[in-house]
Amino acid sequence: MDYVDSELKPVTESVKEKFIDLEYHLRNLNEQGEVLLLYRGEELHNIKKRLLKKTPTNKENETYERAFYFGDKARHFSVDVFTPGRNYLTDLNDHSEQTFAFIHARICNILKEPKLSTRVEKCTDDRFRKYFLRSGSDIDFLRKSNTCYTDKTKVNVRDYYLYFLHVAGSPGIRKETMLVSTSKDKSIALQFSERTKKEKVIFHYFIPAPFQDYAIGPWEIEHHAKIIYATGLPAYLPKGLYPEQNEIAVKGALFPHFLLGIELVGENKFIINSNFTKMNNMNDIRSIAQHGFNIDQTDFEKTIFDTGYIRYGETDGNGAFSSYNV
Repeated sequence: MDYVDSELKPVTESVKEKFIDLEYHLRNLNEQGEVLLLYRGEELHNIKKRLLKKTPTNKENETYERAFYFGDKARHFSVDVFTPGRNYLTDLNDHSEQTFAFIHARICNILKEPKLSTRVEKCTDDRFRKYFLRSGSDIDFLRKSNTCYTDKTKVNVRDYYLYFLHVAGSPGIRKETMLVSTSKDKSIALQFSERTKKEKVIFHYFIPAPFQDYAIGPWEIEHHAKIIYATGLPAYLPKGLYPEQNEIAVKGALFPHFLLGIELVGENKFIINSNFTKMNNMNDIRSIAQHGFNIDQTDFEKTIFDTGYIRYGETDGNGAFSSYNV
């Protein structure tokens, strides 16, 4: 793999050696359960639409530089235009009764979808299916979700069921989703990118522990399931509807601070996150593994207007998220 910069020019040997050291360090931490390495396959054309408000340019370096500044965000931030009167999933912290009512209705939709019947039978138990399809369960679902101790645990319950909807696709949730699909398995990300003949890339991403502060993956994160059991609500089987995809759903966005780089599929090129050589990041690999790259985003609130995003989110790194309209 050739390591290149945003203009697809080879990086210096010193930069390459230090970046390889970072990769090696993260792989070790991944094996120790302190870091989670993730991959996301995507069409370059789709990335351009989200990052460039004007007609997509042929200047590839502009797209890559923007990816390393803005990251890649969930559909909620790019195509989720609210219809008049909509009162559910309005922001990253929305745990209203309307949101839980929406989640209940969409779970029922999945359970009734003929095309998913075999997978539903395999990945949920009788208790889960009977609960949601039982008359009056919508009221019980709201009542039990309200027994959560704090707003944060209530959001955890919401996210647990949103993951189930997210991996189901259209029968579950699409444009409203606040999650970004990634996989622990790079070959899965490659399969998603191979579904089209257009230019494809793979985002190489990582998140530090505790993982529940940044993502949902029930087989990886038992934290959410414990809260579900405490409320008396039913749980689905550990790996969701598509266990073979090893999916981790990242909350809100692939933040540029944790974006290692972008692999150009079929070109044997890996674009190193340009922030690696800035703000002394290159000399503090341990800090990167814990907190991500230091990035100067002073003009973020102004320059976000030049992208295709209609809103954006931020996190304090301790599980708290905020979202804003552009």
